[in-house]
Amino acid sequence: MSRAASEAAPAGSIEASGGNEEPGQPRSRGRFTAWLRRHRVPLLLLLLLCAVVIASVWGRADHDTAALSPANPAPDGAMAAAEILADRGVDVQHHQTMAEALAALEDNPGATLLFLDPSGFLTGEQRRDLADAAGRVVLVEPSFEQLADFAPEIRSAGLLPEDPERHRLDAGCSNRDAEAAGAVEAGGKTYRGPVTCFPAPGSQGTDAAGSYAATTSGSAVVLGSADLIANESVAREGNAALAFRTLGADDTLVWYQAGPFDVPPSEAPADPFSLLPAWVNPLLFWLLLVACAAAFWRGRRLGPLMEEPLPVIVHAAETAEGRARLYQDSQAVAHAAATLRAAALTRLAAHLRVGPGAGVDTVTRATANASGRSYSETDHLLNQRLPGTGAELVRWARDLKDLEEEATSS
Repeated sequence: MSRAASEAAPAGSIEASGGNEEPGQPRSRGRFTAWLRRHRVPLLLLLLLCAVVIASVWGRADHDTAALSPANPAPDGAMAAAEILADRGVDVQHHQTMAEALAALEDNPGATLLFLDPSGFLTGEQRRDLADAAGRVVLVEPSFEQLADFAPEIRSAGLLPEDPERHRLDAGCSNRDAEAAGAVEAGGKTYRGPVTCFPAPGSQGTDAAGSYAATTSGSAVVLGSADLIANESVAREGNAALAFRTLGADDTLVWYQAGPFDVPPSEAPADPFSLLPAWVNPLLFWLLLVACAAAFWRGRRLGPLMEEPLPVIVHAAETAEGRARLYQDSQAVAHAAATLRAAALTRLAAHLRVGPGAGVDTVTRATANASGRSYSETDHLLNQRLPGTGAELVRWARDLKDLEEEATSS
């Protein structure tokens, strides 16, 4: 019996301890639920921010996403053209810094340079260094400054007319590369040069502007549209033929895309936010809207005024005395006099029955007739007299009371 009791004791102690812990669990769970309820707004915002960060990191592709990049398979990339050129024996070297591009041009004298700088990161001196190092330069939709440094013989001639579809442009020149392409389908800019091909609709003669321009020696070629080498449009019409013959003229093609790291320190923008991706500002604006919506949702909003009965009864005399003391403490003699004058005129008008629309002059004349005083004396007391001190206000109030008693006693 003693052994059984000793063996039963631990079990009983365990059951007791377990029974003591059970009531604490609902309390801790309730405290946690209350804490979640109090902090649900910042927790939701934190979870939302984490979701945005995870989505941006998870959705980031491993490949290059820059437009016209030879490593970008997206519609605006140029991987298709780069791979076909490589299959045809062209050494395509993709560089994203100027130092690498210059080194590649020095290692491969006479190589073709495909220059892409739509944001204008490079300075004129940097562009001239590249032009001196390259044997041949191909520009895609260049700016005025880029033309002046790489191909001064070629001039910008504006944009192709707006059209829902890309324009089909015939060669219209005797250039071998253009004749091999026959026709291209592209939009974008137009240029004029010693050799101008694929003229814009309605552009004819010696001053015609086209989507392809080159110098007399062929050392500089301008492509007026990124459609000629972009993945989504390189296979249309003769775009591929023109792109391959233009970019594959030499054994080595240095494909250089300028970036913000090539900007000299002296030319760097003063605002570092200008280097942020384009999606940062919309995201910040969206987060601001969310924060404002949360503040409006959780903020205290005052409703209309509500009448509520007082817990005690306040007599009219006490209210009047309290208001008078306020006037006295603030030295508001003029305001107190105006209040007394208005109250006296109201009582006199009601007693003399001059009508609700009667003016001050009518009430004054009726008061003078009822009191037996002259009009000038009554008007001076009722309307003209302006007490300047507390003592004058007391005396004037007494005179006003006497006038009112005289007028109402009859």
